[in-house]
Amino acid sequence: MNIIGRKPVLELLRSDKAVKRVVLVLGSQGRIVGDILSAAKSKGIRVDRVPSERATQVLGHGNHQGVLAELSPVTYYSIRDINDTIPIENGLIVVLDGVTDQHHLGAIARSALAAGADAIMLQERRGALPNEISVKISAGTLLRLPVIVETNISRAVELLKKDGWWVHGTFGEAGTDLWEHEWDEMTLLVIGSEGDGISHRVTEFCDHKVRIPMGNEVESLSASAAASVILFDIVRKRT
Repeated sequence: MNIIGRKPVLELLRSDKAVKRVVLVLGSQGRIVGDILSAAKSKGIRVDRVPSERATQVLGHGNHQGVLAELSPVTYYSIRDINDTIPIENGLIVVLDGVTDQHHLGAIARSALAAGADAIMLQERRGALPNEISVKISAGTLLRLPVIVETNISRAVELLKKDGWWVHGTFGEAGTDLWEHEWDEMTLLVIGSEGDGISHRVTEFCDHKVRIPMGNEVESLSASAAASVILFDIVRKRT
């Protein structure tokens, strides 16, 4: 996977992910460029420089801002890694059920990390997995958040529920108003797709249903906007 953009590349270098090399367009300047060079040097990562006329050829047509990092294959986790490889410090895992849009994945991951989530859980075949788009949308924060990938997400939710986690699902109409909702110490926050919402199978395991009160005849927020509102409601009520 290639990561482009100054902030995403800097976040990548600050993470524990394995970086093969950094490519920098000659003449690139600024504080973040300096931070990238310092971080790469401290980790012994090779920095290749290319002339501006070859920038598109080497870095592609995206908004690369003159910098690219080649990332080694990303390591995904499973629920078996919880409490071992993935330490649980805040009792919060965000579960995306059927969210396929890379922009939403990136935005939700950014909000999740900012809100102190311990991990994000994705579905292998029925959801978006991290790529260059979601990493850039997340400003690189997706690379710092442990990503759990499960083939059967409803089974994973069921097993975590048996292990002491409480499942809170987000719904458009049914459920407790967000402002009145109380969050458990060990919370699985399930966000469904914009079209279909949370799948029927995962809904069966929800201990709580929560909704965001809407006004002015607006039916719902986007998945990423709703996730951000809910995540920071959790932060506010736990503080």
